[in-house]
Amino acid sequence: MYESQPILSLSEVDYARADTFGDRACSLSRLMARGYHVPKGIVISTKVFKRYLNTTPGTKRIDHLIEQVNPATIVETAQEIQDLINYSPVPMQMANQIATAISSLLDKSPSQSLIVRTSANVEGSSRHVCSGRGVHFHMNDITQIIRVVKNCWASAYTADVLKDLINVGLPPDSVWVAVIVEKMVRAEVSGKMYIEKGDKEEKIHIESNWGAQVHQADEGIPCDHIIIDPSENKIGEPIETFNAYKLKISQISPDNHQLEIIENDPARRNVLSLDQQKISTLTQLARKIHDDFEVGYMIEFVFDEKDTLWLLDAVPLSIHKNLYKIGQSSTVTSI
Repeated sequence: MYESQPILSLSEVDYARADTFGDRACSLSRLMARGYHVPKGIVISTKVFKRYLNTTPGTKRIDHLIEQVNPATIVETAQEIQDLINYSPVPMQMANQIATAISSLLDKSPSQSLIVRTSANVEGSSRHVCSGRGVHFHMNDITQIIRVVKNCWASAYTADVLKDLINVGLPPDSVWVAVIVEKMVRAEVSGKMYIEKGDKEEKIHIESNWGAQVHQADEGIPCDHIIIDPSENKIGEPIETFNAYKLKISQISPDNHQLEIIENDPARRNVLSLDQQKISTLTQLARKIHDDFEVGYMIEFVFDEKDTLWLLDAVPLSIHKNLYKIGQSSTVTSI
């Protein structure tokens, strides 16, 4: 083995080692350790990324380009570095080990689709590397997944990331990328939820959709937005309502309306993607996370066809205070 344990199952990740597994993988592993429902997956650690950079034929050229990064040529430099990573072959031993780990996720269900996404050591460096870059869905071809893994590695050198690092005075090679490969979940309803750490009277903001999860996508279905006051034992009177939302609100019990519904797709105005039970489940989840962890979280979630709640992503808000679009341009659909 070229490195000691370079690839681990998500449940085995040491969530204190963001330098090795990235912030996203550590957050998910921490949730799993606390008993939260997270899909099975593997993490290709930053050790593999570093090993690849040390063995690719373009290593010296990449080192030279990194040393020459400057604001005037940053776009062209970033593109050249990414091209060198994307078009250099993965060493056979490394490729075999990645393929074996991926096969372990597909063995019992060859038709199983996987999701591949970045997990970077983003704290104190760059928020852009985890803002939806290198996120790929509905994958089950191992050769293609390995190509996508390289795409995730290359995301450490986008122009946005390099600009971030220059602006805060960090070296342009400060971001190290691990890669998560996870089983996809058949999504009946999916969305994201912001859970702020602090006084329990703070609001919880939920965005959800039927089936597909689209975050502020120009051509996507606008999400339902629901704001909840978690300090209440019931979802009581609305914080604010408008006539246009009466049909949606009518689907929630009249005694349980402690929410605000913000306009979404008018064609689906009378179909709220979250019913009372799902809203209550998410409220309970928010309370539990609030009590379990020292920081707030942005959670991506899915309810499957059996109404089981799965957590697909967890981003600590203390690290990403300015991060709004997580997984932008991403889609989670039924498989």
